[in-house]
Amino acid sequence: MVLLLTCNIVYVQSQISIKNDSVLAKHSTDSLYALPKHPFKAATSIFSTNVGVWAFDRYVTKGEFAKISLNSVRNNLKTGFVWDNDMFATNLFAHPYHGGLYFNAARSNGMNFWQSIPFAAGGSLMWEIAMENEPPAINDFMATTIGGTCLGEMTFRISDLLINDRAVGFERFGRELLLTLVSPIRGINRILSGDSKRVRNIRGNSIPTPPVVFYLSMGHRIIAGNLKHTNEMINSGCVDAGLYYGDSFSEENEKPYDFFMFKVGGNFLSSQPVISRVNALGLLYSVDLPTKWLRNRFIFGIFQHFNYYESNAVIDKISIKPYKISEAASVGPGILYKRNLAKHVGLYASLHLSAILLGGSQTDHYQFDKRDYNMGSGFSTKLSCDLRFGSKAHLYFVSEDYRIYSWVGKQTADPTVINSNSQGDIGNASLTVVRLGFNYIIKKHFLISTETSYNYRLSHYKYYPTVEHHVEENKISLGYIF
Repeated sequence: MVLLLTCNIVYVQSQISIKNDSVLAKHSTDSLYALPKHPFKAATSIFSTNVGVWAFDRYVTKGEFAKISLNSVRNNLKTGFVWDNDMFATNLFAHPYHGGLYFNAARSNGMNFWQSIPFAAGGSLMWEIAMENEPPAINDFMATTIGGTCLGEMTFRISDLLINDRAVGFERFGRELLLTLVSPIRGINRILSGDSKRVRNIRGNSIPTPPVVFYLSMGHRIIAGNLKHTNEMINSGCVDAGLYYGDSFSEENEKPYDFFMFKVGGNFLSSQPVISRVNALGLLYSVDLPTKWLRNRFIFGIFQHFNYYESNAVIDKISIKPYKISEAASVGPGILYKRNLAKHVGLYASLHLSAILLGGSQTDHYQFDKRDYNMGSGFSTKLSCDLRFGSKAHLYFVSEDYRIYSWVGKQTADPTVINSNSQGDIGNASLTVVRLGFNYIIKKHFLISTETSYNYRLSHYKYYPTVEHHVEENKISLGYIF
């Protein structure tokens, strides 16, 4: 990926600002528009969203789980919460995205960050109890509510950047279309209220616009069990996009997500997952740490994390052991550091520790229905160092470690015994990701990047032998910074 997790926070902070951009132009606070607070409309939007998704599942895709009745609701209430067996992408990516819709329904109807969380929880409870004939899933509720809060606030703020009620014609149409794609609930609300075509003498944003950087890149990715053996290599096209919002060192960071970063990576011309990586980090609270050294700056903060990695095992008959890891519901402290080493040389570093309330990890044994992974709780640590040379180049190092513990599972190694209401195989798994990369900006906006990464998985099982393996990757990309 062109820019990576926490190390590149500093790259954006110190290097790039957006000035008078036609889409992300700064504006004064007197142009802000306070969204009217309508909790009933927010609840109605969530109800309508659930009914609409259910109707699609029931009458278009003909899903058996969507055949609901009063009896199914009573059974769900009687059964209580279980661990379900949906696919990795469904449980740990699609559900958080769905939760983001609920969250946006509240945010776009005047609720603040904290007030919107109960709406995401309520939308998830309604779906789990009443919109499926399957028992409600505790993992779905956690991923939808907590992960949805993260993705929901990010998409709400991104959609706010696109609003310009002064614009007309094709520019206005393009803005409203892109806004609706980013935040469907907010876009629909603007259409229904008439705001999508109402021309005013203010931009109409509800949040002051900070420095924002967006990049898009494409390149070539090599995935291998061993880079020295060509018969263990997979070649893939790759595409990456990322957005950096605000400045984590700003003294004006007062509200949750005044600073965040969001990145997504995918593959094409390959049997690898279309979306193989999502990294999101949002600042909830920050404070300057005092220091005696004037050339040093320390920030302590509380951060919300959302990370998602997925790879496939067999591609074009070449077997490379896969890795899967997710922290869908995660929060924890972090320290950011920066220091000017010389006139045009800066050192930036960050250290994060997070508690994973819900995560997922690759398994070698648990196979039931659509499940090929374990779920559980745990923690993650992330360390980054970034050495920047002027405004043109920077060298970075990132180390991430994820630990997921599965507590609820089958009590035997007998493969004929399956516990369907389970986190998976009892035990714990870790994924360590180490990256070394170099970025160079060509002619202001074009970016060339090269990166080498090493992924190491270690899985300890209570009833099976320990499994470990590694996957190596190389990537070279050409990108554009907007």
